[in-house]
Amino acid sequence: MQHRLTLISLLFVVLLATSCNVERSEKYQALLAERDSLYTEAVASKGGFDQALNTINEIEAALEAVRAQENIIMMDNQEGNTNKAVTEINAIQQTLQENRQKIEKLEKQLAEQGATSKALNQTVNRLKKQLEEKDTYISSLKDELQQSREQIAELNEQVTDLNNNISELSTNLDEMTVQNAAQQATIENQDAMLNTVWICIAPQQTLVEKGILSKGGLFQSSAISKQGFDKTQFVEGNKRELELIPLNTKKAKIMTTHPESSYQINEGEEGAQTLQILDKEAFWSMSNYLVVSIK
Repeated sequence: MQHRLTLISLLFVVLLATSCNVERSEKYQALLAERDSLYTEAVASKGGFDQALNTINEIEAALEAVRAQENIIMMDNQEGNTNKAVTEINAIQQTLQENRQKIEKLEKQLAEQGATSKALNQTVNRLKKQLEEKDTYISSLKDELQQSREQIAELNEQVTDLNNNISELSTNLDEMTVQNAAQQATIENQDAMLNTVWICIAPQQTLVEKGILSKGGLFQSSAISKQGFDKTQFVEGNKRELELIPLNTKKAKIMTTHPESSYQINEGEEGAQTLQILDKEAFWSMSNYLVVSIK
């Protein structure tokens, strides 16, 4: 177009030099009009080219911003900020859509202006391809993020179920602990009852008065009463722990029945006697009561 405008201008100068009457000729007027038209078209074409370059620069800047934003999205995803990442992806998709519209508008303008620049067309095609690739990548990234969100939601649900199960197990454990404690207390009480013995050490007269011994006759010695007696006169003990029982007297007689081989009476300081149980199981095998008459 620029070459054609130059040629017409030269012809116009030649005609002007040959005759002054040429200015009024129809051919001259036609050339003048075509020159003006071509000049106007050249100016408009240059303006369109500048506008195309500005649009290309805008699109390339937008693509560069998208690349930077991709790194931020990946970091947000790694940190678990999936909601923020999805919001940023939506913004990128909006940016890509706006730049696709710019490409379409640019192609339409170039077609209307009859632009045939090979380099310009290659640049436009390259940008179109980059936009398409970015759109595909961002869409796949959004799908991955959505799957991550669903997996996180599923994991959160599983954690909630586990917490509920743990809470239920904890409640059951507490109940079992209470039950075990009650059972243990019962066992300990039963064990204590099974191993509890009653001991009464007193003068014979006191034992008779308290109904623990029956009063003997002329030919009958005193014995353990069969009518029942007051247990408050006895001291409780644990037969598994009793080994030495101080009698605090110089003369004592065991009134209850116990195998002789299971015990012995020892004399201590100043003749005070002590009952030593040699075989606990055998000693208490016949009775859980120990009555000792002392003088």
